[in-house]
Amino acid sequence: MAFSELTGQLEAKERLGSSLLGEPGHAFLLIGPAGIGKKTLAREFAKGLICSAPTKDGGCGTCPNCIYMREHTHPDYRELLLSKGEKNIKVAEVRSKILADVGIMSQIADRKVYLIDADGLAEEGQNALLKTLEEPPKHVVFLLTVSDDSKLLPTVLSRTVSLRMVPNTEDEVFAILKKKNPDILDEEARLYARFSGGIVGYALDLMETTWLVDAWEDMMDLVLDLPNKSRMELLTHAYESFPQEKEKEHFPEYLTLMSMIFGELATLICDPKAPNLQGESKKDKMLTMISDHGLTIEKIDRCSRHLGEAMKAYRANGNYEILICRMLLALKRSI
Repeated sequence: MAFSELTGQLEAKERLGSSLLGEPGHAFLLIGPAGIGKKTLAREFAKGLICSAPTKDGGCGTCPNCIYMREHTHPDYRELLLSKGEKNIKVAEVRSKILADVGIMSQIADRKVYLIDADGLAEEGQNALLKTLEEPPKHVVFLLTVSDDSKLLPTVLSRTVSLRMVPNTEDEVFAILKKKNPDILDEEARLYARFSGGIVGYALDLMETTWLVDAWEDMMDLVLDLPNKSRMELLTHAYESFPQEKEKEHFPEYLTLMSMIFGELATLICDPKAPNLQGESKKDKMLTMISDHGLTIEKIDRCSRHLGEAMKAYRANGNYEILICRMLLALKRSI
């Protein structure tokens, strides 16, 4: 695999690829939310750094260094990642796996490369690494990944070249999902891509479950039938469409789905022939709802505000049942 085979992240790939053509520097920091592909990109960059004849597209893929990297057996490449179930990487691991090793010359390649999950480095671990970052051996390159650079000490940040990764486009995530699973239905892949917010790892996780497809159907039916439901039905049957108290941590995801549905209604208000709707199969019902109840962009905006108020109440740890019921009643009034 080369940079060109990785979807998206054009600016980051351009900068990393260019650095392979000269002296790359000694420390890079890839910043972005969990699941965006920081480690995947860092590993491809590491292959280029280790390669005997790298190009702007990364490692050549054929030299002995590339072969060792592909087989995960290269002696000059190390990873220090947060172990499952642990909150931080132990300082002893930083010292034994990194600091005790950096002074040893590379065995096969021209340099040694260390990939470090900086999300797992507490202040003590960062301080342990700092002196080596300040005065690194010439043959060493550090690749750090972090979800939030505010977690890192200013002294660590100042010693690295930072690259901020951006969310992928919906089409890019869709293409990755289809490549990963060619048998997935287009409408399901599109839903995962839209819901993921451009975070590929999250979309891949969603693809392994069925809850999102089921929840989308439930929320679509709920929204389309809101004007027809009585107050009693809203407070009983409609309420039961949401996660119950013991699973209420999923409530924000249901609000996101509702927001997507109101967004599609707004799109149809502006253009009744709009293509590529997630709710394409229920487009006629949405158009009927718009016509029968005189839906306008102003009404959709009010509904969006109600969703926002429900989210605020949820985050403030408001009574879960009451906040859902209030939201449903407010939505019905606005529609």
